[in-house]
Amino acid sequence: MALYAWTIRVPNREPIERVSGIDELHQTLTVLDLPGAPAPLGVTADADGVVPDNGKFRHVDVEDGFDWSVSWTKLV
Repeated sequence: MALYAWTIRVPNREPIERVSGIDELHQTLTVLDLPGAPAPLGVTADADGVVPDNGKFRHVDVEDGFDWSVSWTKLV
């Protein structure tokens, strides 16, 4: 199983930083239910459904200023 170092940054919260399989990142995104987020696999996967070794997704809502992001790097 591949391990990823990942971080989720949400306004007014401490960053969530973990090292785990990509499934835990997807579960965390599901639980957080962040505004403007596509399905978790849509956040991390490319057009072919493959999770790249490194990536970042950022959502900015211009109207309310809610800006969150997730980044990941494959370790193993």
